[in-house]
Amino acid sequence: MAELNRTLEANAEPGFNKNLERLDQDLSIMDRHAGELARAEDDIQESMRRWDREYKDERLHSVPRPRKHIR
Repeated sequence: MAELNRTLEANAEPGFNKNLERLDQDLSIMDRHAGELARAEDDIQESMRRWDREYKDERLHSVPRPRKHIR
């Protein structure tokens, strides 16, 4: 019965092994270039932080503060 289930699963998704092989290849590439990926990710995160800070400075700091909170 277990053998029958395995054959049915194999026939149900014929491209499953190809997808796994492609995934393994992608992971091996990522492992080989881990340092470069980490630097790229850090650069992207820093640029996103900078953009967010500049956007908030332009939009939020130009709004006058309410008099209620000024002492």
